[in-house]
Amino acid sequence: MTVSLGGLNLGVVNGFSFSDPKRLEDIDLPAARGSSSQDLGEQASTIELTGILREPSRFDDFKQLQRAKRLGNSLKLDSDAVSTVVFVKEVRLAKVGVNILRYSLSLKESLFKLVNSCDSLLDWSTQTVDAVVGVVSGSPVPLEGAACIKVSHDAEAAEEVNLTYDPIDVIDLEDFDWLSFAWLMSDVSGISGATIKVSEGTNNATYDFSALIAEAEKWLRLRIHKTSFINHGALDWGQIDKIKFAVTKAQAQNYFFAVDDVGGFE
Repeated sequence: MTVSLGGLNLGVVNGFSFSDPKRLEDIDLPAARGSSSQDLGEQASTIELTGILREPSRFDDFKQLQRAKRLGNSLKLDSDAVSTVVFVKEVRLAKVGVNILRYSLSLKESLFKLVNSCDSLLDWSTQTVDAVVGVVSGSPVPLEGAACIKVSHDAEAAEEVNLTYDPIDVIDLEDFDWLSFAWLMSDVSGISGATIKVSEGTNNATYDFSALIAEAEKWLRLRIHKTSFINHGALDWGQIDKIKFAVTKAQAQNYFFAVDDVGGFE
């Protein structure tokens, strides 16, 4: 199968089926699915992409692949039976002969558990007075699925704008080391705090991800290891009953944030 990666024609790809390219940061990586046995946990897979060297921009594409590896970007792969994510673990470039390049991407695959697709307002709410919460399919366009959750508010300085997921059934993340969600903001200026708080009864674990928000109107897929949360050891991660997102800004401002594709993975 011939595939294009980041606008670069890479020729024949062995061992994977490619479809529906996903945009992650500055490069396009194609969705792919390799053979694996889920009950064995994660396994490493390698794909080799070959193409003809035509112009110097080929090396620019390779540098973008290296950047994806450094940032730890991931692809989420969907099938009828299970969803997984793969991480770009290694990127290598080799020149064969005069005009042939070979890209080798080493991918690590792990089981993904969807907590909420953000396609419905069921179990979602805000405690911010006069804030507007809605399910939208445009402005912004969701990163995954048909819709995302959007919270809009004309906030005062230092006022917390929040969104809480409070399902009837507890969330079991005991066997999943990472929390994952997609995040977008209309304006990123003046942020004094952007947190995710995971609760189990009266026990809470919190992580401030404000330092990771760098660009407005752009989806950011975040993955946060459990041990990065303050008080992570106080929680029974198999009995999570609430997840709360909250933003505060140093100045008064009318803005919105959106959340999509909340889950956990190994």
